[in-house]
Amino acid sequence: WDENFRKESEWYPGRLRESGIGVTYQRLLWKGLFAQIEVLPLRKTYLGKDGKKIGNGFKLYTSYHVGYHFQFFKNRFFIEPQVHCNYWPVDTNTPDAFKQLDNKWNNYFLFEPNLYLGVKF
Repeated sequence: WDENFRKESEWYPGRLRESGIGVTYQRLLWKGLFAQIEVLPLRKTYLGKDGKKIGNGFKLYTSYHVGYHFQFFKNRFFIEPQVHCNYWPVDTNTPDAFKQLDNKWNNYFLFEPNLYLGVKF
């Protein structure tokens, strides 16, 4: 939402590849209302503009959700509007060129709206 993000001077000096396996816990609070937490440890690989590896790091990504589960057509289809809050408390070994741009942004993102559509088989 920041106009400065469109400027070429705000582009990262390469690419970042992240991979990991996460765990999710969801709890039904009342009727279709639910809360959910996701924890995702990520291994990061930093690549320069030439595509060569310049470093490795680790990130712990967490996401907190509140939403409502609506079911339709004999419980075959569902819609889940949700609000997410994302937070990554651990982010290690970031190369300086990447870190300078990362430091301009918070390590959290509040109130991300999402809408999930689904089919039960």
